[in-house]
Amino acid sequence: MKTFTIILFSILLNSCGATQDSKSNLNPDMDKATQTLNGDYKVTLLDNQSITSQEITLTFDDANKRVSGFSGCNNFFGTYNLDNESLTFSNLASTKKFCQEEANALEQNYLKALEKTTNFKDANNTISLLNNDTVVLNATPVIVTSGQKQDQSLSFKYTAFARGSYTMINIDQTTVTSQFSRSEKENTKACSTQDWDTITTLSKAIDIKSLNTLEPPSTAHQYDGAASSNLTVTLNGEQYSTPTFDAGNPPKEIAALITKIWEIAKPETKN
Repeated sequence: MKTFTIILFSILLNSCGATQDSKSNLNPDMDKATQTLNGDYKVTLLDNQSITSQEITLTFDDANKRVSGFSGCNNFFGTYNLDNESLTFSNLASTKKFCQEEANALEQNYLKALEKTTNFKDANNTISLLNNDTVVLNATPVIVTSGQKQDQSLSFKYTAFARGSYTMINIDQTTVTSQFSRSEKENTKACSTQDWDTITTLSKAIDIKSLNTLEPPSTAHQYDGAASSNLTVTLNGEQYSTPTFDAGNPPKEIAALITKIWEIAKPETKN
């Protein structure tokens, strides 16, 4: 009787083991966590080169499988498909801002890297996009601390350039940086509280996220009849840029803002 009981118990154990093995075979990836990508990233490495001279970004919208970011010259957008560690991008497009040669080259390399991405890895607080086994770029999450003030993540950049002229103005909550010719060094001064309050008030009157949809009232810059101008607003790590417009004749929606930027940064008149 004891022998029969032992044999029966062994049969039951083997049956349970077979059932578990059968379930595992039905779904071998059952225990694997589903991979997701979401949020804002800053690109730190591109084609084995560290990115230090320009900030380029990558934002994943997991809910809608949308991708966007700043590519060094323009804002880009598109879609992505994620299946475990397999990652591909599609329908990539961007705004058509004309930038300097260095920024254009960086942008082209960045978008090419996205187009040839086939998979990714996430380790040590860094995501690596790969073309099979080759890393095409690394990016780290953008961390915004709970105590960070909204104004600290807001800044304005105005540029205007032609063959014989160059203007660059950067303004944030604390600093005004300007350059009014290619030969001069950048000028830096403090941004007064009054000027900052005025410029932020003017910015609230426009839809910053729709800057790329503004229509230039004239296009003389296309045939060297005027300097090519752009306005870029950085808001919470995202950059939003206007289409190129003629210097001195911006879209009406941003005319008051451009005027104030000039007033804040204008060079002092020497007697």
